[in-house]
Amino acid sequence: MKRLPILVFIVLTLLASFGAAPVYAREPNIYIVQPGDTLIRISARHGVSVSQLAGANGLRWNSWVYVGQRLTIPGQMPLPVPQNASDERWIDVNLSTQTLTAYEGKKPVYTIVVSTGLPNTPTPVGQFRIWVKLRYDDMEGPGYYLADVPYVMYFYRGYGLHGTYWHDNFGTPMSHGCVNLSSADAQWLFNWVSVGTRVVTHY
Repeated sequence: MKRLPILVFIVLTLLASFGAAPVYAREPNIYIVQPGDTLIRISARHGVSVSQLAGANGLRWNSWVYVGQRLTIPGQMPLPVPQNASDERWIDVNLSTQTLTAYEGKKPVYTIVVSTGLPNTPTPVGQFRIWVKLRYDDMEGPGYYLADVPYVMYFYRGYGLHGTYWHDNFGTPMSHGCVNLSSADAQWLFNWVSVGTRVVTHY
């Protein structure tokens, strides 16, 4: 009986090496890592670059993956329209196009160009909710300190949507993981959202 796990592992590894069908979770954009998988193999199988796959999962291009790990496959996530309320206000952040769209149900009401996280400091991917709004906040981290950042809307730990006065290079990843907006756009969004508003980030 102790040999069974080893035998199963060998069989699964052989299946993976011969191109066995990808294994997905119930969510269509979530792939379950199988024996023999690497980021390179997974990215090739799904037609995305290694950097895209790594960025979508908060990894580096040379990170190891482990059997059973759940990975988001960029580009396979359908528009995540909330199903429980046709008029719910929510925010869609497309990391591939560097755009943010405010929705009321399925109706887009405001679309802007933003700057999200750099490859080494990616914006988290998933569904979140704004947990606090601050008219101004100081932000700091390794190598930077920003005083009085305007219109801050935190949606996951220290990651937020906020106004930006230190650059205007929107449309290009620039941040340490937050979503940078122009101050005017951030003010509009700050007045539109509430604590609890859904934020969806995806590739």
